[in-house]
Amino acid sequence: MADISVILENPGFSAEDLQSLTENLLEGSVEVVLTDPGYMRVINRNYRHIDRATDVLSFDLSLGEEDMPDGTIYVDGRLFPPIEALLERIFHGYLHLKGYSHNNEKDTAIMNREVNSLVAHAIGKQVGN
Repeated sequence: MADISVILENPGFSAEDLQSLTENLLEGSVEVVLTDPGYMRVINRNYRHIDRATDVLSFDLSLGEEDMPDGTIYVDGRLFPPIEALLERIFHGYLHLKGYSHNNEKDTAIMNREVNSLVAHAIGKQVGN
């Protein structure tokens, strides 16, 4: 189960809601941090040397030593609503931790299919409540 932190003023959701939606869909030791574009810009500049905001950043902490993902996903939390947009970013970052990429058309199609599947499972949980 992922740890979810919200460091965003007046979010339209709670960490508990996101925890419930992503439960059993995020394996390993994953932390999800929801923040604002200013924070995302600082992280992007400091670690990727790109001086602009982005909607999701993943930092793999496993060093290739584990089968399960281990890392932190930073997400621009202002993407809510709709919840699907926020879940897409979370799962996109998660798949990067699992080794997925979008460096070519084939990899992009595979990653998009996996993201859509995870979002559908999460939303199915919400509907099933």
